[in-house]
Amino acid sequence: MKQKATIHLPKLNTDGKPVTDKYGKAIIAKSITTKARVQFKSQIVKDPKGREHEVAIEIDVPPGINPKVGTDIGYVTVGGSSGEGTIRAKEEATNLAGTKVYYRTVFVDG
Repeated sequence: MKQKATIHLPKLNTDGKPVTDKYGKAIIAKSITTKARVQFKSQIVKDPKGREHEVAIEIDVPPGINPKVGTDIGYVTVGGSSGEGTIRAKEEATNLAGTKVYYRTVFVDG
């Protein structure tokens, strides 16, 4: 994993919902920068609510990072270009028993 990803975690209220400013944009509480593997792949994925989204980027992050669907994420590719998007779906790569997560793949609209 040679690239970088920055996950922007929103500030949450007592109900666990993101706090927004007067324009409806989530207020960022903290950002986590981690190593990642960024790949451009165009495909259609379904989110947990069953809606289909067309995504262009797959980002593999370490198992200690578990972002929620709908979180904003920034990334830097191998070529050095950067971009931002929203996580639309995610999946985990586990061992056969399902007891250990090797990495998580998040699907981002770019």
